[in-house]
Amino acid sequence: MRITKIESQKKNPKRKNIFADGEFVVGISDETLLRAGLRTGDEISDERIKALVQEEEISGAKRVALRFLAHRPRAAKEIRNKLREKEFGDEDIEQTIESLKRAGLLNDTEFARMYIRDALSAKPTGRTLLRRKLLLLGVEKVTVEEALSTAFTTVDERVEALEAGGKFLKKSTATRRPADLRQLRHRLSTFLMRRGFGWDTVEPVIKELMKEVDE
Repeated sequence: MRITKIESQKKNPKRKNIFADGEFVVGISDETLLRAGLRTGDEISDERIKALVQEEEISGAKRVALRFLAHRPRAAKEIRNKLREKEFGDEDIEQTIESLKRAGLLNDTEFARMYIRDALSAKPTGRTLLRRKLLLLGVEKVTVEEALSTAFTTVDERVEALEAGGKFLKKSTATRRPADLRQLRHRLSTFLMRRGFGWDTVEPVIKELMKEVDE
């Protein structure tokens, strides 16, 4: 087949319709056309058309992924789920993921470290909650554990729990002394566990904090 016409699309001039032997064969972006180097009069095969369609799909997937990444860093699974939601094919999705990784725009190890760092700087948080959230975002367990180990070499989880629990008690006892210390202890325990602190950390922290209330 020979390309007989290349014309801009009416609704989107940045995309071109390609005609071969007088028949429409494919619509592609200006970027894809430029990379392909196609001109009127060039020969074009069915295989070349198929390759252009796939390249166009991957370019579209990259655009969606980059817009998604513009809001905040993402885990690879978040990107994968977003592209599936937009109904891109699995092969195009995986090629897009690999392209973003090569460009340094997608790195689950760095994402996990940054996520933990930002969470800890925002408010005291325990390993359990951080682990659960990262796993829900699709980060692999081994990557999550490595990131947690790195973060908590410089962060004392007990100190984090004391800070969180201290603020909770201060707010709870700001207006009056609690009448039921057992209930207060239970509420404090529940609060710290929700923040992701394990019982090995929570138990001694509660004892230390409740001493101040008892006095």
